[in-house]
This record gives sequence, C-alpha cells and structure tokens, in this order.
Amino acid sequence: MKWTLDEIAQWTSGKIISKVALGFDDFSTDTRKSLDGKFFVALKGDQFDAHQFLEKAIEQKAAGLLVHTWPAELKKYESQISVILVSDTLTAFQNMAHGYRKKLKAQVIGITGSNGKTTTKEFTAQITSAHRRTFYSQGSFNNHWGVPMTLLSAPLDAEVVIVEMGMNHRHEIQKLVEIADPTVVVCTMVGSAHIEFFGTRAKIAEEKQDIYLFSSENTTRVFNQDSDLTFDMMYPSAKKFPSSRMLSFSGRNDKCDVHFKIAELDLKSMKIYGSIAAVPGVATVPVFGEQNLTNLMAAANLAYAAGLTPEQIWNSLPRCQTNWGRNQFITTKSQAQILFDGYNANPDSFEALFSNMKLIKNLGKKMAVIGQMKELGDHASPAHQHVAHLAGQSGFSHIYFFGENHLDFKKGLEKSGFQGQAFTDVQFSDAVAEKWASDLGL
Repeated sequence: MKWTLDEIAQWTSGKIISKVALGFDDFSTDTRKSLDGKFFVALKGDQFDAHQFLEKAIEQKAAGLLVHTWPAELKKYESQISVILVSDTLTAFQNMAHGYRKKLKAQVIGITGSNGKTTTKEFTAQITSAHRRTFYSQGSFNNHWGVPMTLLSAPLDAEVVIVEMGMNHRHEIQKLVEIADPTVVVCTMVGSAHIEFFGTRAKIAEEKQDIYLFSSENTTRVFNQDSDLTFDMMYPSAKKFPSSRMLSFSGRNDKCDVHFKIAELDLKSMKIYGSIAAVPGVATVPVFGEQNLTNLMAAANLAYAAGLTPEQIWNSLPRCQTNWGRNQFITTKSQAQILFDGYNANPDSFEALFSNMKLIKNLGKKMAVIGQMKELGDHASPAHQHVAHLAGQSGFSHIYFFGENHLDFKKGLEKSGFQGQAFTDVQFSDAVAEKWASDLGL
C-alpha cells in the first residue's frame, strides 16, 4: 500500500472517524471516475464542493474519505468506509502529498519558467526514462492542486519524479517548493506570462526565483545563463546556500555544464552539437523551433544533475519530441501542413513562433489563425499590437484574429505594412472553421 490510514491521519493532522480500510494504493478527487478501492479526497473549489457527492463516492465503493465536514446523515456508512476528518481538505491534500514525498526515495525535479517548463519537463522525462524509472505529470498539472496530484500519483519505486511548478500570484512557487521538497530545480526563463498579476517582468522573476531560494541546502540548482533575469538568480542563491551544488547551461558560454549550438534546423528536426560536463557530442532531435534549444539544454542539465552520465544523455537526446499543442505539425488529408501551437500563448511564445516562420518556405498560401492572449492586464493593448506587427512581417497571405483585443491587433497589423488579407474580428465557430477549410481546398 502507498499510504496507510494512520499515515494519512498523521500527515494531515486529521481525526479518524471510522477505520475500515487500513491502506490505499490510489486516490481520486472526481466522482465521475471509478472510485473502487480508492481514497477519495473531497476538495472544495470556487465552483464546486465535492462534499456534495460523498454519498455517491460511497456508492461507487471508495475505500476511504478525506473530508472537512461529516454530515450526521452519513454516519450510517461508517461501518463500510474509512473516514478522516480535517479542518480543510485542500491543505490536508497538500500535506498528504508532502508526507508521501518523504517516503519516496526518488530524485524530485522541480521545473518553473514563463515559457518552456512543460516542454522541458517532457524532454527531461524522455531522457531520464531511458535509464531510470521516471514518473512525471501529464499535461500541465502545475498549481496548488496539480503538484500534490503529481506527487501522490508517483509509484513508490520511481527513481525520478518530475514536477512542473506554475504560478500567477506571489508566493505560489514557495508553497509548491515546500510541498514537493525537490532535489533538483530550474527556472527555464522569465517572460511576460501572467504579467497582469505582477506588473513587470522583474516582479515575475522575483517570484520565479523562489524555486531556488526556498529549496533546501542539499538541492542542486540549475541556472539558465543566456537570460539576464535568470542569470541574476545565481548570486542570491549562492549567497544563501554556499555549499549547494550549482549547475548552469548556455548556448553562448561554452564553459557551462551544458552548452549546445544549432548546426542544422528544418521543419522536422534540429541537429545540435556542444558539450555536457565537458563531454562533446552531436545529436539530431525531432523537434521544430530555435526556442527548443533552451528547453533541450535545460533538460540535459536536469538529467545530469539527477545522476545520468553525459554519454547517456547524448544517446537519449534523439528521444525528445514536443507534446500536444506545442509546435506540433499536423498533416491534413489534402497534405496541407498545420503548425499547431495552441497552448496558453503569450507575447514571448508568439515572438519565438514568428521567428521560426522564415524556416517555412512553401509555394502555396501561408495562413495564421491567432487567438486572444490572456492574463496581460494593462499590457494587453500594446502586447496585441506588438504580436500583430510581428505577424504582419512573417510572410502570411492571410491572418485571422479572434478575441476582445481585435482593435489593437488591427492597429498593429496596419502599422506592420501587411499586404495580405486580414480578418481581425473573427467570431470563431465550427462554421467559420469549415469555411476556412473550404477556402483552402481541404
């Protein structure tokens, strides 16, 4: 069993109301999924409260419950199911994850960054899984709910557990670090994602830096030397943790622990060369986009920090590939190519995407469908004008934009000197998509 009832009660400071099942291998927070034999955590969110479905959880044969209220009408079930009562289930859930993390003997890798953290997580997992039993979060489970879920889902025999840490408010990274207690950490980069809540990139960097400042003395810290904001995180960390292991990566500084350069680049792959811990090598990786060089260096550095040899990493780099919605190429039945980069876009990711447009040389139409960027606050208007200006100079024949900042996008597109066809106030629907497909002859 991954957790005993007594362990959970101890970790959560909970009171055992009933003691039927004494241990559990799996958990759930959703009564819409199978609960047979699982430990059900009744979380309360802004839009729902799982305590409303406790009877349903019992009917679905959950073996245990974590609750912060236990109604009198449910006491009749105490002979059928184990129940732990806590003051707040979210806090208890986080404390349970932290308690279980201490049972894990795995290296726990914590990754944050405005851009690239999910891709870096995927690349790191693809490298380490060739040599270590590796577990990592699926999708972007990176907040105060997702990090506990990732940790609790990790098998006891995992050797490497990779945790993504996101934020959109101050002090969130600190809390996630406290829950996960990582042995290796990195901030891939600092951009303008979530700038609505911070005001400046410097404030975002201050929050991201907490992944270094609130990790333990024994944590290995990995730094990106190619960005001023991440480079500047090195000194405060070294001052606070003088005996901590510090590693770094760079495409400019060949003295770093990981140094990669691009030898060749096309739509299907990237050939890189450089060194890992002074061991030279060359690898061809099936990914698109120059920005992935940073993600590959970060992943290689994390794998090295976790104990893989430079030779193992060089041999495993060709396993790396981007996941759903991130510079993903899709070929339609008519052989049209779609570059799908549709996950939580921000100005920095658009800049990276448009800088890669020069690689796409085709004889037919090149079209862009662009959606609204969120969480930009007062920066939304100039950011959409900026993105539109870049789009207008990227060789598109048609540009479509849908979102509330369509007037700003239109203004930026006009200033760019765009000569193609522009549709800047699109109301997106299946019918619109079908018309685009028809126009393209798909």
